[in-house]
Amino acid sequence: MGNPKGEEQRRVLLLCGDYMEDYEAMVPFQALQAFGVSVDAVSPSKKAGDICATAITIKVESTDQVKP
Repeated sequence: MGNPKGEEQRRVLLLCGDYMEDYEAMVPFQALQAFGVSVDAVSPSKKAGDICATAITIKVESTDQVKP
């Protein structure tokens, strides 16, 4: 999409933590990038290039299910 009329590129800082849900980070990250927004993801106590572990919840293996 780019920047209309030469506007300065928008930037977003995404705060992440270890073992956050994978989609909580990736969906907003990729959606913002699709609209031409520059996204930086950071996490406390991590350095540039470090990996931030994420969790993927699989319903059959989840231990925190709420049963009706």
